[in-house]
Amino acid sequence: SNTYKQEYIYLGITGEARQDGWFSLEQKNKFSVGESISIMKPNGDNIEVTVKKIVDEDGNEQESAPHPKQVLYIDLGGHADQYDILRRKED
Repeated sequence: SNTYKQEYIYLGITGEARQDGWFSLEQKNKFSVGESISIMKPNGDNIEVTVKKIVDEDGNEQESAPHPKQVLYIDLGGHADQYDILRRKED
């Protein structure tokens, strides 16, 4: 079979950290607060986390990230570092 099955949806790469431990993210695909996502570390480790909060650049809290290329700040419970890849398992 020559078909390709995508197992994960790419969400973005974490950017700079704020002092409170949140990270900037230029969002690529939709995700929501409470959703379980995977953090891919540069060393090959994968960490499963739950999205705790999402806020926009103005500090407004959001339940989801529906707009591609929107710059957001996300709380992943302190498990992320700059340049980590975020992804979600495809159902």
